[in-house]
Amino acid sequence: MRFTRRIAIVSLTLSIVGFWQPTLADPANRASWEENACPGGLSETFRLGGEVKNPITFDLQKLIDLQEDLKKQDPAVVTEITVTFQTGAGPRTETYYGVPLWELINNEISSGGLEAGNSGQNPKNAFLRQYVLAEATDCYEAVVAIGEIHPNFEGKQVLIAYAKKASDGTIQYLTDTDEGFARLVVPGDKAGGRYISNVRNILVLSAPASPLKPKHFQQR
Repeated sequence: MRFTRRIAIVSLTLSIVGFWQPTLADPANRASWEENACPGGLSETFRLGGEVKNPITFDLQKLIDLQEDLKKQDPAVVTEITVTFQTGAGPRTETYYGVPLWELINNEISSGGLEAGNSGQNPKNAFLRQYVLAEATDCYEAVVAIGEIHPNFEGKQVLIAYAKKASDGTIQYLTDTDEGFARLVVPGDKAGGRYISNVRNILVLSAPASPLKPKHFQQR
């Protein structure tokens, strides 16, 4: 009986392998894999998508135009921040210019606002389960929770920067540096791990519902 079962398991395994081999070898799938690879390099655009009303692609000019439109809409909007953060080479202080992440996501003249995501078992304040995933061209990623940037909660002025102040005091576009045309700037972070340069994707997503069941809370 045991020998027969082993034969059946081996046969099933070989069938699965045989099923997948042609699929992986398919040129169309290989092309798709190559498109999703992480080549690194300088970014020229980024895609804002996920749980937003109007997914949109930004290049440098569109980001600059949005900043100017936001200033016209509300002169008090923060588009310049000075930050100090730790890097592998030591502390670094920079002044960045750009668009607040909250406005990028939630303003009508940008992506139009948050779209309801997976609300879990309790839909109250479901946006507090949402987060922003920023991805670089080399697939380095970091997360910012919506609660960090929501004005009614932490209200942190996280920025999608496209320029910084040069050593001579002039404004230098990030396209003239190795930071790509846009980078994530997270004031208050002691380390620069979330200061993602060469941003290519910004996605709004929802945390999955908790896998814990009532039985996990039973006292033993």
